[in-house]
Amino acid sequence: MVTVEEIMTKNVITIGPQEPISKAISKMSDNKIHHLPVVEDDKYLGMVDFDIFLRRSSIVLNSKVMNVMEKTPTVAKKTDITETARLMLDNGIKAIPVLENESLQGIVTTSDIIYSLLKMPDILNSTVDEIMSGDPITVNEDDLVIRAVEKMRDLDEASIPVLDSKGRVTGVVNLDEISKQIWREKEKMHQSEYFRNEASVRVKDVMSPPVIAKSGSKLMVCVNEMKKMKARVCTVIDDSEKPLGIISHRDIMDEIVKGLPRESVLVNLSGVKFDDPEIYNRIYDIIERTAKNIAKVKRMKPMLINIHIEQYNEQGGEIKYSVRGKIVTESKTFYGRAWEWNLYKAMKELMDEFEKMVEKAKEMR
Repeated sequence: MVTVEEIMTKNVITIGPQEPISKAISKMSDNKIHHLPVVEDDKYLGMVDFDIFLRRSSIVLNSKVMNVMEKTPTVAKKTDITETARLMLDNGIKAIPVLENESLQGIVTTSDIIYSLLKMPDILNSTVDEIMSGDPITVNEDDLVIRAVEKMRDLDEASIPVLDSKGRVTGVVNLDEISKQIWREKEKMHQSEYFRNEASVRVKDVMSPPVIAKSGSKLMVCVNEMKKMKARVCTVIDDSEKPLGIISHRDIMDEIVKGLPRESVLVNLSGVKFDDPEIYNRIYDIIERTAKNIAKVKRMKPMLINIHIEQYNEQGGEIKYSVRGKIVTESKTFYGRAWEWNLYKAMKELMDEFEKMVEKAKEMR
């Protein structure tokens, strides 16, 4: 059993609750970190990170950290890393503090957990095709950076692959590398205001070299390269260097926890936000019915379901929906996509497709 004490960062960079948000952003950017625990009198109070700022359309930079920090779960030094991974996934966080008598002892991030897999060859012997999320969302080299930021916000990810005019993977754009451009040292700055003023800033101007793996490669190839380049995503490509799928920290974390007992399936929804709670109720009803049907198949009980919804405004004002999904079961991972004018019909088509995939996998055993 590997515990968090063995992999945590002990010399943690922190910030006080009365400090301005601008200082938190500068600390994260200067130290190339994504998460910053908020501590006062040696007591852990909460966390700020780039994701919190990404979800906001505007930020008052001289506002206090205590106004935006989020309270997170915590773990003890002897907590097993698989349980820690599940706790992070269940709460939608990418870093978790390690406490002892309310005093901060360290911090564990998704990167720490994923790199620890280098000591666990069983998981790393899986192929990238088995765990990747297919049909990845990308940006083009000539897109404005604001477009990449919008997509990262929708995906709740801090990195996104970049394609050239021929559809080949040429780079990756990372939120931490453009954060100081997005949130400049001004009293108040809207992300959209910055990019209106800097209209020439395009993805190709800020992108970094990508981490890539050929289809059929072992997951170990991805993890080793992600560690070497301190990357958060690995893009799976075909022989033409075109993207087939993407492996993010979340995908690998899903793989780590899928063998753990779970009373109910964890569902993550990203993308379009709806004001009407009834829409979410109907979406969850569709997902729940499918999950129950799939669970009847031996060794195919769903553990995690990730759904990403996009909408496109067509001519005449009609909205078309694109629904991408991934289901992690006890023994296999499936991904798919559906398009429809009706959101619920798109969801139903995707879930029906997953049921067919599971039945086909059962027949091939």
